[in-house]
Amino acid sequence: MMKKIFLIVAAVFALGSCVNEKVQFNPMANFPDEDAVFLDMDLKGVVNDGIVIPSVNQAEDGKFIFTFNAEAGQYYKIYYQNESYKFNNDDTLNNENFYGSWEDVNIGFKKVEKDGLVTDSFRIVGNPRDERKYYGADLTKNTFSQEAVDNVVNAIRNTPEWLESVRQKAVNNNFTLERQLYLDAIWIINDNKNKGDVNNRFKRNPRVGEYSFMLVVCDEKSLNDIPDYIKNISLTDDNGSYVNPYAYFSNNKKRNIDVIISPKRLKTRAVITPEYGVFLDETLIKTDNYSIDNSNPKCSDTEEMYSNALYKQFLSDVSKQYTLRNIPLIKDVVSDDDPYTMKEYEEAKTKYDSASLQCNYPVVTDCLGRTIQLNDDNSISLINPGNDDMNNLHKESTGVMTRVGFTYGKYRGKIKFPVMLNEENIWNGLTYAFWLIYQDNHAWNNRRATAGGYIDKNDDTENPIRHSEYHYSEIDIEIVKASRYWPQSYYPAEDSRLQTENPQMNNEIMYCCTNWDLATREPAMFASGINKIPYMNKEYEAMRWTDLYKALTTKSPISNDVFKEDYYYYEIEWRPKEIIWRVGPSPDEMVVVGYMNDAYTAIPNNQMLCIVTQEYHYSEWWPPIVFEQGLMPYNKNDIEGRVYEIVVE
Repeated sequence: MMKKIFLIVAAVFALGSCVNEKVQFNPMANFPDEDAVFLDMDLKGVVNDGIVIPSVNQAEDGKFIFTFNAEAGQYYKIYYQNESYKFNNDDTLNNENFYGSWEDVNIGFKKVEKDGLVTDSFRIVGNPRDERKYYGADLTKNTFSQEAVDNVVNAIRNTPEWLESVRQKAVNNNFTLERQLYLDAIWIINDNKNKGDVNNRFKRNPRVGEYSFMLVVCDEKSLNDIPDYIKNISLTDDNGSYVNPYAYFSNNKKRNIDVIISPKRLKTRAVITPEYGVFLDETLIKTDNYSIDNSNPKCSDTEEMYSNALYKQFLSDVSKQYTLRNIPLIKDVVSDDDPYTMKEYEEAKTKYDSASLQCNYPVVTDCLGRTIQLNDDNSISLINPGNDDMNNLHKESTGVMTRVGFTYGKYRGKIKFPVMLNEENIWNGLTYAFWLIYQDNHAWNNRRATAGGYIDKNDDTENPIRHSEYHYSEIDIEIVKASRYWPQSYYPAEDSRLQTENPQMNNEIMYCCTNWDLATREPAMFASGINKIPYMNKEYEAMRWTDLYKALTTKSPISNDVFKEDYYYYEIEWRPKEIIWRVGPSPDEMVVVGYMNDAYTAIPNNQMLCIVTQEYHYSEWWPPIVFEQGLMPYNKNDIEGRVYEIVVE
């Protein structure tokens, strides 16, 4: 729990500070814990402002007070670094670590004015190196306000050539002119977010986990030996690279420079709670005819929700890769009264002629706030609406998305997904997912440059263009009724496991773990087909369908019974060199169900958001097919799941 801490400077030397022969250093003297300070991130109002540690609600003036003893005329500087998610000092990528010093990077080493106890302060902030690529517009106000939209629309109307181009675009898109004007205005406003001179610290938020603190003390002569890019971490070396001060001082030990790393650590996490509300973002709507349900003020499109809500409704991209040829039947698969039976499923294969099949695609809502609800207990309901009209049959997906981005972390969702299989083990047609996605598609959020090149997520050509830098990243948990094995053609002929399995007769659900690496060939063990990845005395079979396929996936079985619990925990541990997937009834009882490392797949290093979805997917995406989506009826009643919280630690 967050604590209100007041300034405490008295009895400094009794706080268990790091001690060597010269310097007694306490990096958090106003937090009188001995070895570790546990402090959750204060996430109120951080969506557009960024996270600071501590906040003004956690410490007087929102600062850590640090103390040390020194002699007059010496110089000092404090540094911090995230230790949970870092590259080691001898790794060439250690400059990607999250480290910082004074919030104002232009302040170098400070001079000690008099002998004795020195008291100073600092805080941990986003974009601590003050990198210009994270600058942009002032987002403290709702940039999608009606006033802002009207200003752009008026500018278009007052420019004849511009207005005519928008008019033609409306015709091509089958939109009204008013709708197209609005969409163009939103696009322009969104694009302008990344243009400006404001430090958008939220674009490189502090990482969760454990932080260390390093104090450097030296005399004036030795100060001259410290490079400018260490005194000011916003500067680069002769190669144009940032230099991690932890690595620098580790590799450059000098007699007259004291480097003290305190044993006292900060441990922080992000508890992404729905209690601050859900933002309804109408820019996600891709139809001319839509509405917004603002009946709940904490689940709305208001400026308050824009600024404070940690979640927003998520609308899936509707894939048209396949045509959904669905039987015209309204019935609940999972039901206590009249469930869909295996006999009905088999009969449905021949019962309906092609003319009666419903040829359409899965859909998403055209009314924001209808398929998600914020409940009195601050949980979020995810609702796949039922059907009562044979003339308007639909399989509607639903989802919710976080609005605070992080790089790395152990993401754990406390979620109640609906029961997926009925008593005859028939699938309800839904795929449940807990997944991470890139926060933004602009250059500031590009993944690490690679010589192997990334393939565009949507480029399925035989000779795709490869990009040295690219924004797209995605790490998935997809839970679906599928075979635990891959198609037989990917196994040796003598491997008969697939033939002996009958997934229609068991209650196993596949926990499918995927990293979208965009087929970059940087990993030493990059290969198509089944990759056998060892971890903790187990081997995970990770599939890459072709050399150009942009993702690697493992599958592990879990029981349908987990969905009968009040909730369950789903976890993605995303580290700089590996990804570990887990599931369990509590945070202390998690079981590993998937694993990958950077020898087989490129691990993303950009900032990502978290999504929870209940989607209708095509059966063809999970061969060999167990149940055909088209033979699953349209659900009669609403199917409801719940998201209670997402913790990143």
